Amino acid sequence: MNVVLIEDETSVAQNLCDLLFEVNPEIKVLTVLETVKDSIFWFEQNESPDIAFFDIKIADGSSFEILEKITPNFPIIFTTAFDEYALKAFKYSSIDYLLKPIQKVRLEKAILKYQNLYTRDKIIIDNNSKLIKTLKEIKESSKSHMYKKSFLVHYRNQLIPLKVEEIAVFYIENQLLYCKTIDNKVFKVSTTLEKLEQQLNPKLFFRANRQCIVAKKAIKYATPFEHRKLKLMLHQEYSSHIIISKLKVTNFKLWMDE
Repeated sequence: MNVVLIEDETSVAQNLCDLLFEVNPEIKVLTVLETVKDSIFWFEQNESPDIAFFDIKIADGSSFEILEKITPNFPIIFTTAFDEYALKAFKYSSIDYLLKPIQKVRLEKAILKYQNLYTRDKIIIDNNSKLIKTLKEIKESSKSHMYKKSFLVHYRNQLIPLKVEEIAVFYIENQLLYCKTIDNKVFKVSTTLEKLEQQLNPKLFFRANRQCIVAKKAIKYATPFEHRKLKLMLHQEYSSHIIISKLKVTNFKLWMDE
């Protein structure tokens, strides 16, 4: 049985190699790949293994990115410390997984499962199609887990944790960044709008222009403005007009309609 490992931790990879040999001395580890880039290149240049072990998080990204670039015709076992949602998804999709640290008994069961299940190419293809669909769902779910839930804001001589759901708008004024809350409190924020774009859930916040990011629940209504732009009215007191440029109007309408 030819095996490929995708794992960026040397000690974990060595441990898995040792366990595989203990489970079945005939198992041959063809290669250990540490990055997304190297993995894609290897699979494009070599014959498929009988089975592959994918660590979800590796040096330059995640296994999701590999599976978006190749069409696997071999069974995959994940080695992961992923959350409960992901584990349920793997199980539902008939995809096996091994929680780190990997236990020999659990590894034996996983190998036996694949020896019993994956005896025909059609089974592998069907399950891998399900796998890719599931991974996309997990990827979207995991994104939401990465968004910030609170920010440290300045208030007098204090730093206060402010929950994201309390924020109506982030805006630049006199080259400083502030946020206004749903109940009209204003705080100074030590970051940039560019960083905030990466940290905020795009389903809840929209980069209106170069000066502000607005929360969906803060928007009272939008009205047409000159040159096919939109002007926003917030539920909160806000001295400046928030203008959506004509280039962003379509995306803004789609975002509001989600």
